[in-house]
Amino acid sequence: MPFTPLHMGPGMAVKATCPRHFSIVVFGLTQIAIDLEVLWHLIQRERPLHTFWHTYLGATILAALLTMLGKPASQRLKATWNWFARTCGLENLTVLRRTTWLAAGTAAFAGTYSHVFLDSLSHSDVQPLQPWCPGNPFRGAISPRALILTCVLSGIAGLVWFLVRQVGRKKTDRQSSEAGL
Repeated sequence: MPFTPLHMGPGMAVKATCPRHFSIVVFGLTQIAIDLEVLWHLIQRERPLHTFWHTYLGATILAALLTMLGKPASQRLKATWNWFARTCGLENLTVLRRTTWLAAGTAAFAGTYSHVFLDSLSHSDVQPLQPWCPGNPFRGAISPRALILTCVLSGIAGLVWFLVRQVGRKKTDRQSSEAGL
């Protein structure tokens, strides 16, 4: 995958299907964290770009770390988002749920493993099964165009589903509170 934002598409689809057990914030943090390796190698002008963190072993270590750091980071980001939404008069876009450890862990592991898998489909320097198996058995299993299209469409579908559910939930909450007055 050429850009980390494309990795967010499948994550948004998962968030839409199981919102309580998956943190899209932690998932996003994993996408950024794992690609810091690529940024480092680009800055250093080193090849290959995808090394240890783009293996399933590296992804497992990174996911464990991001579970621990991601939960509090997610809660801080949600608090900031809610403040911003209220300040701008967008109360319908505030988020109510706190990030659970389960949601943080699910998102961190799904985020790192899916990132390694998606990158292994399109980058020749990814060796996802190192140190046990050299090479990349997944490279070329799907065309780059089909991979990008799948990620974009899953992201759009997930985002629409999530936003419709959020607005519907807010409407139901408002009607319930008005009926109780």
